[in-house]
Amino acid sequence: MRNSIPFPSRADNRPLCIAHRGASEHAVENTLEAFRIAAELGAEMWEIDVWLTADGHPVVAHDADLSRVHGVDGNVADYSLVELRDVAPTVPSLDEVISLARDVNCALYVEIKGLGAGRPSIERLKALDFTAAGLGSFNPAEVRDMVNANCPYPLSVLVPVGRDPFAMAELGGADIIHLCWERDGERPQDLVTPELIARAESLGLGIVLWHEERRAILDDLLKLPVLGICTNQPELMHGTDSVDMRGIGIVSQRGAHDFAPENTLAAAKLSLDQGCQWISVDVRETADGELVAIHDATLERTTSGHGLVADHTLAQLLELDAGSFYSAHYGSEKIPTLAEMIHLCRSYGRYMLIENKDADPASILAIVDAMGFADHCVHSSPDAALRAQLRSLSPDARIMSRRIDYSGLTALKADLEPEIVEIEFDTYAADHQEALALGLTPMLKYFGSDRAVFDQIVDFGPAMVNLDHASLLLDALRRKAKDPAVNE
Repeated sequence: MRNSIPFPSRADNRPLCIAHRGASEHAVENTLEAFRIAAELGAEMWEIDVWLTADGHPVVAHDADLSRVHGVDGNVADYSLVELRDVAPTVPSLDEVISLARDVNCALYVEIKGLGAGRPSIERLKALDFTAAGLGSFNPAEVRDMVNANCPYPLSVLVPVGRDPFAMAELGGADIIHLCWERDGERPQDLVTPELIARAESLGLGIVLWHEERRAILDDLLKLPVLGICTNQPELMHGTDSVDMRGIGIVSQRGAHDFAPENTLAAAKLSLDQGCQWISVDVRETADGELVAIHDATLERTTSGHGLVADHTLAQLLELDAGSFYSAHYGSEKIPTLAEMIHLCRSYGRYMLIENKDADPASILAIVDAMGFADHCVHSSPDAALRAQLRSLSPDARIMSRRIDYSGLTALKADLEPEIVEIEFDTYAADHQEALALGLTPMLKYFGSDRAVFDQIVDFGPAMVNLDHASLLLDALRRKAKDPAVNE
């Protein structure tokens, strides 16, 4: 009996987050790295593209031609699996993707690209006893061939703009219509009409929607009664607005630097797309008095440069690669200026913790004031002299002080009258009530990745938490809320 396996779903009927070619905004598409990152960002299913090698093995790549993504001459079908391993080692086999999906509890949405790749893909899924899957194709004949092969998995037909989804579904014998209408105007969501939804329901057809990365459109799509929505950015569907935050505000240290190069616009944007209320930015001064976002005094660890930041002009720094140290995918990232970081943060209506490493506090205050950002930022520095200088320049500046720098919280408050106190995780339980009594906002600091610690942080429910891994806090919040699991 065909279709004995249902399409994966959530118990609360919320559309599945289907990572399009993995988290393809943050890693090379259709690679194990892109799929792993997608899982960590909350995706429940991965959309993967499958071709056959010369010796009939299903492998995962979007294009038949290997040149665009992998820089290799020739097509997938020109190589045996062993040969493909040598020339394009980042092209995973379907078996490898199935294994990773099982390890991280993600479902698979297998788009059949190569002619005749449907049946071998079904056989590999069955052989590995992987049931959390669906398959589909733009080619109704390929879908029909899988029907004729008694495919036990749900099947979809992918529908381009201008084609009749119901005619294509009938032609292929599909169970699902996958509407690939992302390029149809500024409001493609308007094409998913109540009439279309009602007709699909009357015919027993499920609906999957295109990959979408525009927040306003995605918000509309999430309200629709569909099986899933594809996206290059799973954080847009599984950020802070998808879970009860219990009043916790996330401060993302150096941006989301577990997924993108630290202190770059890419890392900051990812944090903001996750819904983090704050980003923490390290600031240093260039040889010509400009302010840039970089943690280290030297350039070697995070850029292609050498020597001290302070010995280089802004123009020289902007010539450097500030992303390849993390991955080649981010080779175009540059060292951002503080003004660029503020502009990005303002565009999201969020807040910034500015950590002054070695800059003139007057220069920082001047930019903050000129950009009208004073109410949306808090200042800090590991250098006591820089903190004191900032306070002397601005009695009204919002300051964060670290508990570890003082003998006690009373002394901390008396020193600079800060608004926020950063408290290490190990002493938070002992110190946060006193901080509140003194009129200070306690900010829990934890830069580790122990899931048990994140469970404790959720129990603490701090107003602010400064951390490296926002995704792990979101995961802990979902576990605490008993977030509905994906059902096979």
